[in-house]
Amino acid sequence: MQFFHIFMLTYTLNGYPIENKLYLENSEQCQVAIRANEQLVQILGADAYCIDTGILSKSIRPRLRPSAQNVDRQ
Repeated sequence: MQFFHIFMLTYTLNGYPIENKLYLENSEQCQVAIRANEQLVQILGADAYCIDTGILSKSIRPRLRPSAQNVDRQ
């Protein structure tokens, strides 16, 4: 099961706190976003982290079994 995640980038600019949010479909995408923004985090002195929303983005759906009527018996 996969859950939506929020990539957060927080920093202070001229004494004002700034938060940027990016909504992503899973934790893997969020980790990629953190790695892609490592240089920006160092330049701004920012914090980058992921938040799990707990809302399903993808679930495992069961498949129907073939019925006995569809199976040809010999």
